[in-house]
Amino acid sequence: MSGIENMKQAVETIVRAGPDCVQLSAGQARLLQEIPGKRKPGLVLRTDAANIYGSALPSVLFSELIDRAAEQAVQLDAVAVCVNLLLLPGQPELHRQCVRNVMMLKTECERYGMPLMVEPLVMLPNEAKGGYMVDGDIRKLCRSSGRRWSLEPISSRPTRATM
Repeated sequence: MSGIENMKQAVETIVRAGPDCVQLSAGQARLLQEIPGKRKPGLVLRTDAANIYGSALPSVLFSELIDRAAEQAVQLDAVAVCVNLLLLPGQPELHRQCVRNVMMLKTECERYGMPLMVEPLVMLPNEAKGGYMVDGDIRKLCRSSGRRWSLEPISSRPTRATM
């Protein structure tokens, strides 16, 4: 992808746009948190890594949590953490890993009082458009998991600052 070779510059550009929050990995978080002043956006810590983003899928797919995600979020002064809930055609084990990640992270986030964001992504088959294409039909994800998911925006939940 062109334009993100220099992450420091990319984060500074995003901050100048004035978003409420910026989602970054633990390794990138310092680029946001080192920016001086009170008017920078909140950090949402990305807590998982997956290998699904190429035009050709590897033979074994994974979505793994980073170690001590909620604890790292507290140390980095994050406002929330985010984890994927992936649904790829013909990949039930990957979906199962994601559900397990959500359950594990929920418990850890409750321990630290850290808000948890779940990013549901229903993907198209790679052959449909050449890889990493979101289907956009949230009903497919809800049917697959057998649960009802709340799509409540994070801004409507109490935060540590308002509690």
